[in-house]
Amino acid sequence: MLYFNFTRIFKIKGIHRPFSYLTSLGYSPGYATRIANNQVGQINTERMERFCRDFNCTPNDILDFRPQANAPLPESHALHTLTKTEITNEVLGKINTLPLDKIQQIHDIIKNME
Repeated sequence: MLYFNFTRIFKIKGIHRPFSYLTSLGYSPGYATRIANNQVGQINTERMERFCRDFNCTPNDILDFRPQANAPLPESHALHTLTKTEITNEVLGKINTLPLDKIQQIHDIIKNME
C-alpha cells in the first residue's frame, strides 16, 4: 500500500518542529497539523509541488510503499523502489564521535556537493 511519509523528510532535513516550520512557510494551521502528523490521505498536485519546492524533494521522496501480506508483489516490481528505510540519528551519532579532522573532511565533501 502507498503512504505519504512526511515525517521522513522532516527527520532528514533536521526539522524538529514541523508544525511551526510549515506555518512559518505559510501553510494553514490545519493543513500543517495533518502534514506534521502524517495524516494526509490524499494530496492534489499543486500542494504536492509546493511541498516539493519548499523541501527540495520529489514526490517519490514523500511516497512510501509498504507491501501487504495478503497481496505480495515480486521483488522486481517497480513499487518496491518506493520502499524507504527508517531514518535514525545513527549518522549524527557517528559524526559526533569522529575526531575534528574527520568532521572537517565530511564538511568539505558536503560543501563540494553544492
